[in-house]
Amino acid sequence: MDIIRLLALRGTKKILLTMQKVGKMKYSEIVKVVGYSTTTTRSLKGMEKLGIVKREVLNEPYRPVAYSMTEKGKKLAGLLEELESLS
Repeated sequence: MDIIRLLALRGTKKILLTMQKVGKMKYSEIVKVVGYSTTTTRSLKGMEKLGIVKREVLNEPYRPVAYSMTEKGKKLAGLLEELESLS
């Protein structure tokens, strides 16, 4: 998946902009923001594959997964914020 297709997926932009503000987020928190678990999973897998987010299994009960943005992801989120400010 290329970056343009990834950004076209519902929720990808919302995930990036939210993570830009709050930092590391658990998968369940991301689903609450986006509202669609199937799309969220697809977006996160694509972002991980492109090196935009990093996936981490937490050492807590039920082994939750958390995601954080890489430097590449932070740059992309900054560009998205700039594009939003133009409209």
